[in-house]
Amino acid sequence: MKPLQSTIQLLVLGSLLAGAALAQDFVKEVDLPRVNEILDNSPHKSQLPCFIVFSEDLRLDLLFRYTNEFAIRCRLGEIIPPGTELVALLRITARGGKPVFMAEHFHVPPAQQRDSTGMLAGPSQLEITASGGFAVGPGEYSVEIVLTDEQGNTCRKQKNLKPFYGRGDRKVPFSLQPGVVSPLMDTKWNGALARNGPRLTVFLDVYGQNGSADLHGFDRAALMQSLFTLLTQLPCRSVKLIAFDLEGQRAIFSQEPFDARGFVALGRLLKKVDFSTISYRALQHGAWSKFLADQVQSELASNQPGDDIVFLGSWGSHAREKLPQETARKIEIGNTRVFYFELFPPESGAPDGIEQLTKELHGKVLAIRSPDDLAEAIKKTAALTSEPAN
Repeated sequence: MKPLQSTIQLLVLGSLLAGAALAQDFVKEVDLPRVNEILDNSPHKSQLPCFIVFSEDLRLDLLFRYTNEFAIRCRLGEIIPPGTELVALLRITARGGKPVFMAEHFHVPPAQQRDSTGMLAGPSQLEITASGGFAVGPGEYSVEIVLTDEQGNTCRKQKNLKPFYGRGDRKVPFSLQPGVVSPLMDTKWNGALARNGPRLTVFLDVYGQNGSADLHGFDRAALMQSLFTLLTQLPCRSVKLIAFDLEGQRAIFSQEPFDARGFVALGRLLKKVDFSTISYRALQHGAWSKFLADQVQSELASNQPGDDIVFLGSWGSHAREKLPQETARKIEIGNTRVFYFELFPPESGAPDGIEQLTKELHGKVLAIRSPDDLAEAIKKTAALTSEPAN
């Protein structure tokens, strides 16, 4: 059997091997009969040295969609030699609805690795792990997945999924209707703006949640998802976006007006930027606070400063350092309103650098620990920005 040439992205990870990532999409209509046949007729006993695990329940993400992820782990050897093509076929059916078909395609690299003694590791010593997922609207779903190779060997898994309702989840403005299925990596802003509303300036702090030198996939997803939701839910007539690295004290992206192409470019950039190298100037005492103040003051002094400034980023940068008192005094804030959408702050943690500055400028800090918090933060911000500035 020749596998379908799907374009769905699959992240192939492992301590020894890594596969190539592709893009996401649904199964083409012309391929549906063959995919249905494979899903219907594949034996329940695994023919591949693999096992599949789903995450528990459906969880709401920051795009206000329910999501589920799965992991596929395979042992390499005679059945799955290096260089094998594998395809994961999914049939996702809402209760009372029609099935939706997706596919995730990945390539097992032909690479050989050396073990700790310097000897080449044999295929039987290697293992690959592939992770994928999907997004759905509210409701209950049945999910079937069949992993198949080029010879038609299969491994299958089925699970019934229900939404996990966290605090306030039922109150958020769901972005997918009940029964709707969408690819997991489908975050594309269309650039649509409101006719009225404030001019918005967004300062995006590209800081990882664990303070590491790299921005991990979860960090990128949280930043891009929360930015997408902010731009689609908060009415504004223009957007300027400045992405910066507060740890390294450098601006890495700027666009005015920020549009759909800029959103795509920003997402690509976050995958490439190296945060491991920091200038010696950034290590000087208090340099971070001057950099932050200069960014704000530069925006306020521009030809068309935003009516409102929104800082967006994960908690933690310079949380153990105190903002010098003179920093905020140098900023002529005027009537501009300042907000900080602070992602995932601990319940009892010290205020980070941006939080300190926001409070000094009499702005509002909005802690985001869940999708419900994000929805409530946007609602509060919309109410305040609709009022005339003092």
